Amino acid sequence: MAAAAAIAIFLARPDPARATQVRIPLTIDYITLREALKRNLFTAPGGRAQLWNGSDDCQFLYAENPEFSRATASGLATVKLETADSLGLGVSMGSQCLNAVQWSGIVEALGVPYIAPGLELKFHFTDLNLYDSAHQKTQLASRGFDLIKSYLIPQLDEFSYDLKPAVQQLGAMVSDSITSEAADRVHAAIASLTAEPNIVALDDGIRVTLVMTIPDVPTPTSIPGAAAPPAPAPTTAELKAFQDTLDQWDAFLVFSIKQLGDAVGDQPFRDQLLQILLDSRYRLVQALNNPTAAAGPDPVRILFLDEWRQLHDAVRAAARRGMLGAHALEFMSFISSGDALFALDQAAPALGMRISAADLRRLAHIMAPNASGDPLQFNYHEDRDLKKLFAVPEPPVSHHPIEEEDVPPSAPGALPSSRSASTPAADASPGRSIPPASPGPGANRQASRQIARLDPLLLRMLSVLSPREAAAAEKDKDDEPAMLPRLQEVANRLYRLVVTEDNAQAYRRDMGLLLDLSAEHQLGESAIDPGDSPTYVTLVRSAAWQESCWRQFVMAGAGIRWLESATGDIGLMQVNKHVWRGFYDIDRLKWDVLYNAGAGCEILARMMRYASAQPKFDPVPVAGHLARSAYAAYNGGPGACNRWRRRREPPALKQIDSSFWDKYRAVQDGTPIDILSCARDWGHRWAD
Repeated sequence: MAAAAAIAIFLARPDPARATQVRIPLTIDYITLREALKRNLFTAPGGRAQLWNGSDDCQFLYAENPEFSRATASGLATVKLETADSLGLGVSMGSQCLNAVQWSGIVEALGVPYIAPGLELKFHFTDLNLYDSAHQKTQLASRGFDLIKSYLIPQLDEFSYDLKPAVQQLGAMVSDSITSEAADRVHAAIASLTAEPNIVALDDGIRVTLVMTIPDVPTPTSIPGAAAPPAPAPTTAELKAFQDTLDQWDAFLVFSIKQLGDAVGDQPFRDQLLQILLDSRYRLVQALNNPTAAAGPDPVRILFLDEWRQLHDAVRAAARRGMLGAHALEFMSFISSGDALFALDQAAPALGMRISAADLRRLAHIMAPNASGDPLQFNYHEDRDLKKLFAVPEPPVSHHPIEEEDVPPSAPGALPSSRSASTPAADASPGRSIPPASPGPGANRQASRQIARLDPLLLRMLSVLSPREAAAAEKDKDDEPAMLPRLQEVANRLYRLVVTEDNAQAYRRDMGLLLDLSAEHQLGESAIDPGDSPTYVTLVRSAAWQESCWRQFVMAGAGIRWLESATGDIGLMQVNKHVWRGFYDIDRLKWDVLYNAGAGCEILARMMRYASAQPKFDPVPVAGHLARSAYAAYNGGPGACNRWRRRREPPALKQIDSSFWDKYRAVQDGTPIDILSCARDWGHRWAD
């Protein structure tokens, strides 16, 4: 059995100059106790506890389905255990039971928890109550009642939950989390753990208070009133260690979520797991981009603790709904051990311990003792199991193979110089034909009004097409197999193409068409409300405008390179390689504009569904508000969905959300994007 359950640390920070006692309230969840009791006593076929067997098959007593809870009756008893019991008293005669007493009902045992020597949590049960299946009190012949009392109570009294493995395991975990100088202090502190005699039954578990003595920790002397010296800039090795720590946490979280999601098929639970993963990754990107903010709270510790609390709450809620099945004890023990580890990390910072890779591996082993491979393995490869778990479709791909050219990397957000801006990309050879230009969005307002009666999904698309192309698109709208060749045809024209003053008009037309067709393709794949389809198409265009100025490639010296921001956002839709690691092929995101557009459209559709599921702020739904929330989630994670509604939104985020809103309304009004001007501003944005 793995470890204790939910530890919540409340503490006044101990004085680090002298030995201090720390009180740690340890709550052992009723679900964990139930699963431990089942493993210990309810071991007969069908999960039964075979309590008594008489001389033949007509004489038996067994129990099943135990449930712990807090006792509400008056008296000394604070814990209640209910089991479904069946009793038979009779004499076998052939295939019949003569003079048989048959009883089935609920047995309620009331008792008091206590700590036995050796940190054993045990129970002393005194009172029994019998109920029928409707939970109404019932009577039973004295012999039957005596049998239940004689055989059930002693076995329940023998049951114990051993807290020593929790302490021993905690000691093993922290061994790799501390410096050699702190090792003696940590082990001395753990060895000092004792339990106070007072035990409290809560609504969700049994609270045991442990006491730990923190040894003396020398503190450096300082001059009163003197300012602390500024923290030195992190070294290259420190920055690498910082990134490795975040990578290990992300790999651990993915491993844990895959184990949980694979065992529990409930869709809302899986949606909750995905939101935890995405929110963690968006915060991880922020931490990676600000590694020098060590003067304040440790960003790694804050990330670990916040996301762990969310995972803890999700797993406990699933356990209460009985969804963990045969893995309940392993999963609850995994949560319990993590709670203990994080609690000690918070309780005694003076000990000098840090959560390590070895700690995370031990936690992963508790959850999945038979899993092979390293649970902290980190790479950017596609993870087919992860994609299947969260139903992530494969975006359309172009005809072209992925061939990474040997080109020097450009600085994030680098733009062509004035001289190179007029130089065609390497792939745009003189013999390559450029399609003729056509009016951009909104160029013909009268035509737009005339086609407003058509399918709204085609409204934006048709505004950039010639009459022949528009007719073909209208014909294809109900013919999904015809969509992919059309997408690939447009992608061919944009293959490794850098926008310049010479090709800007044709480039804008083709990129607009690619975005519209990709949006329509995604609408056929996702469960977006049909009434929100026009909003979604506008959202795709305006998000691509906001994210990349409709660009996939930029010049890099004499060659080309995919567009990439300082935080690892790639290509046309700026799909972040850290956030969406495992969900998409990173090389295709870089070099395949069709794939990048499809991935971005899928993410936007997912975020729109998140936004639609949020509490309703508007008495009457406003399409633009839905788009703003979906984009905020696209930019900052599902948890940022409604950040734009806050009166005191941070200035940097307010600028992002306001800028998107300006572009969204411009697309609605038919205002064409000026890609080259936008690109120059985009470069300044990332430079800032």
